[in-house]
Amino acid sequence: MATVVAVFAHPDDESFICGGSLAKLAQDGHRVVLVCATLGEMGRRMGVPVIATRESIANVREGELRAACTALGVHRLELLSLRDKTLEIQPEKQLARLVFDVLEEEAPDAVITFHDPLGGHPDHCAIGRAATAAYEAFVDQSSKRARLFYVAWGDDVETYRRNPQPVVQMVTVNIRETKAAKLAAFRAHRSQSGLNRSIWGADKKALGNMSDNEYFILTQGPSLKRPNALLDQDN
Repeated sequence: MATVVAVFAHPDDESFICGGSLAKLAQDGHRVVLVCATLGEMGRRMGVPVIATRESIANVREGELRAACTALGVHRLELLSLRDKTLEIQPEKQLARLVFDVLEEEAPDAVITFHDPLGGHPDHCAIGRAATAAYEAFVDQSSKRARLFYVAWGDDVETYRRNPQPVVQMVTVNIRETKAAKLAAFRAHRSQSGLNRSIWGADKKALGNMSDNEYFILTQGPSLKRPNALLDQDN
């Protein structure tokens, strides 16, 4: 069985973007580790109806994250405890070192993170840069041929090819079997997902509103002859 380390900026990144894939990996017996850099305490959403204050939101979101990890089957949650909306001004080597320490402990077969600059949010891009640097340091000193994946918002691979990182291939993961786990994780992040009416109400309708696929860019590492070794490709 393999170990996969997902590195993201905020509570809910793991669920909203690739929760179905993380749940699928865990369901298939792989070890899933989540690194979360901040508690998202500077976010504007406090729930609908309001369930948190500026003073309590960090604790609320940590609790939501732990519940989401349980829903997805995450084996280890590592909190870096950095301040929300400051990742882009953190010393890059120090940030990368925090991620590297987890990679060194876990010796992963795959790392999943955000693309820079296509991660969108400055914190997403910053943690993506740090995770990429940590990955490169890890494979440089390790005998493991670990792979690096960037989460993608869709299957437009050409957008990624216009950026410096090499693109080996687009990987599409079919998550039909784990959409229920992803929905549970979505809902666990209640302070953030309360405005998203499509995931509340009847389960059947909510599941129908969710895509059957999640997308990743394999950017470094050996070309996948059998992409389903770690992240199943939908044929």
